[in-house]
Amino acid sequence: MNETPTRFKFTNRRIADLPPNPDDARSTEAEYSDTDVTGLRCLVGKGEGRRKFLLRYQIHGRKRAIALGHYPALDVSAARKLALDYKRKIAEGVDPQQAKEDKRNQKTLSNLFQEDYLPYLQSRNRSWKTDEHRFRNHLRPIFGNLIPEEITVTRIQNMQQMLLKRLTPATCNRILALLKAIMTWAARAGLIKDNPAALVSLLRENNRRERYFTPDEIRRLFRAADQHESFYTGQYVKMLLLTGLRRAELARAKWQHYNKEDKTLYIPHTKNGHSRVLHLNHMAVELLNYLPVTEGNPYLFPGKRQGQPLQNPTKGFQRMLARAGIDKEGVCLHTCRHSVAALIVSNGGTLFDVQSQLGHRSSQTSLRYAHLHNTRMQQTSQKIANCIHDALTSSVPSKPLPQPEEGEWVQAS
Repeated sequence: MNETPTRFKFTNRRIADLPPNPDDARSTEAEYSDTDVTGLRCLVGKGEGRRKFLLRYQIHGRKRAIALGHYPALDVSAARKLALDYKRKIAEGVDPQQAKEDKRNQKTLSNLFQEDYLPYLQSRNRSWKTDEHRFRNHLRPIFGNLIPEEITVTRIQNMQQMLLKRLTPATCNRILALLKAIMTWAARAGLIKDNPAALVSLLRENNRRERYFTPDEIRRLFRAADQHESFYTGQYVKMLLLTGLRRAELARAKWQHYNKEDKTLYIPHTKNGHSRVLHLNHMAVELLNYLPVTEGNPYLFPGKRQGQPLQNPTKGFQRMLARAGIDKEGVCLHTCRHSVAALIVSNGGTLFDVQSQLGHRSSQTSLRYAHLHNTRMQQTSQKIANCIHDALTSSVPSKPLPQPEEGEWVQAS
């Protein structure tokens, strides 16, 4: 019987043919050396004979070893490449095993967010649940297991492109803004040295193409909401269209926040961290007065779970759109909020009215609706021209304008 040599040129075939380490062997694993890459080893265990690659090396007078991975998940070619990468670092005086141990002791982005940044958010009385949702659904799957130092500009840009395939530029920007905020906070706290997120630009948002519901679509959506199988989900969507509230603001609204006499709804937790009072129109008041109070649940729109608000109305909203015959492209629950702004401006309201109704802390946020305001101003300007035209073509003689006396000048105010 020919014994397998302990030193040979590794190939996938020869590694696969290595026998398990005998049960009566003194060592737990049999060790084989590659003749191509010095220090590259393959260890074979007893029983099933699991095979793993290892790199043995010496640095600063110490003998060290670092695991590379198991065969066949890591084949010979990949093992050699990884071993050579480590050997280059060793030549530069970097101990790869020590670096691996140091990394194990560092916080991942998920740890940093949950243990440090999230408590900071909560202490500032912001809408931290929105940020927690964005992190859980978008940032954690991509960067959660990485330490901040591994999050590079290239990786962030790749994230942008990946998210852009299924999200709007505006949503992608909110996610990037959260990552920027986390990394900026960590840098100020001395937890990281550099902030690569600061070097990545936000995507261009085309607010002029913001989707709004037309009056006819609103009529059809109201009808579909009344026919929806979930009563509270249907009324919730109608209330969004009647108020322009953010979905989370309305979902968390409680009966104690509703003042029936004053016809107002107190919003204690807004996106910008400031409470406000919303004045309700008669249709919104009628809707709330129509809602039954659920015993043991404080919310206007209760969920199926005891004491919890309405959860995940998006699926129901999608079914309402289908029933109403409305194209889902570019439409989400937030479209209800945009539509309220469009209704305000197109019916004579100002951007200040939009800011007040939607609860924008800054007037800059309301500027996304400025193009609608411009259309209305053009119509107003045209009315001025029509009045002047009527005056000029009128048969009634007009009085001459008074002439300024000598030394006076006329200023338009």
